[in-house]
Amino acid sequence: MGFIFNSLGAGEMLLALAAALLLFGAERLPGIARSLGQALNTMRRTANEFSSEIMNRDFLPPSDPDSSEQRNRRGIEEDQREG
Repeated sequence: MGFIFNSLGAGEMLLALAAALLLFGAERLPGIARSLGQALNTMRRTANEFSSEIMNRDFLPPSDPDSSEQRNRRGIEEDQREG
């Protein structure tokens, strides 16, 4: 959200606030702003949890020396040494 506020000037922000005030009214505007803030906070928290889960997850299974992948790697390495 920071990039939006960096690109808007004071005039644009005042125009947006005036339009919101006309559309929603003074009584409903604080509730809408509160709901929007809570929704953004929830989305930010969910994105951070998702990101940290991806960064902390082991995507590769523990290496097993007898696995077919390990045998294939050894065969490729031996072929490269010979050829």
